[in-house]
Amino acid sequence: MSYAVTARAALFTLAAAFTLSAPAQAAVSADCTESSMTLPPGALYPNGIARAADGTLYVGLITSGNVLRKRPGQAWETFFPGADTVFASNALRLDERRGLLWGNSPDFLSGGKTRANRIYALNVADGTLNRSLALPAGEMGNDIVLGADGTVYVTETRGGGILRLRPGETAFSTLYRDPQLAAPSGLGAAGIVLLGDRLMAVANFGTGKLYALSYNDPKPQLTEMQLPRLIENPDGMGLAPDGALIVLENGIQSGQGRILRIPSPKAAGMHRIEILREGMESPVNLTITPQGCAFVSESRIRHRLLPGHETEVPDSFRLYQLPLPLTAAQ
Repeated sequence: MSYAVTARAALFTLAAAFTLSAPAQAAVSADCTESSMTLPPGALYPNGIARAADGTLYVGLITSGNVLRKRPGQAWETFFPGADTVFASNALRLDERRGLLWGNSPDFLSGGKTRANRIYALNVADGTLNRSLALPAGEMGNDIVLGADGTVYVTETRGGGILRLRPGETAFSTLYRDPQLAAPSGLGAAGIVLLGDRLMAVANFGTGKLYALSYNDPKPQLTEMQLPRLIENPDGMGLAPDGALIVLENGIQSGQGRILRIPSPKAAGMHRIEILREGMESPVNLTITPQGCAFVSESRIRHRLLPGHETEVPDSFRLYQLPLPLTAAQ
């Protein structure tokens, strides 16, 4: 979940076809082809997305706690219908080893209601609520990443920080906080991805900057990644099998959403930004398979942020699948 509070540009629809750049020689499973899938009627504003090893997809919605599931070869179905404490399903992350599907339920576009921002977990076996943890007053979760040991890391978007929940703990604690991860709009720290056992990448949605954080150090250090330009509202992020950082450029002001690739994100010096796709309408989240197949949710929610356009609900919502270009060094 990441959106600016205001937006001036007119809405853009997703182009019918896109051109892949060629930063590398591709080597992706043959069954990962460029395609899209339409969500069922009533499934508005997709955001959180996760994929199981057997190909099952889970999708969460921005303005509803519903979580949808699609098993291979089957139709979409409701996996979880939402609850009083789960009223949004942004940022889904699947922990298959522990049988948990983690999600973020922020009080965003609440329609006048006041509810505690929460992080929740569902039991994958039966779709029941395993836990729902309220965040401290004033804090709002944005994106989630899971450690190999089951630790849950959450970007706290209002104050600009990283929250952590280790196995066995019952409440989130602040791992790191820095003004560089905040933003005047109130939407700062957004996408988050682990680059290894000691380093994570964090996006600031409001400022357009990316950072590397040594999250496992006794005193974590935050370093800004050198980029040739600011990214317009960097949102969800993922790590390709070859180590490239995949960044979704939400593009609130321009309306030009993009899928970006940054090779070797752990390297020092200036990084290169490659455009894999453009012309998208608020891409927000993604999941990447070990073979390099990306699944991206396109929220199409910009109209909710444009005065006078709030009622112009799009007639359909889609997920997009694409093979990522991979370097030979993977």
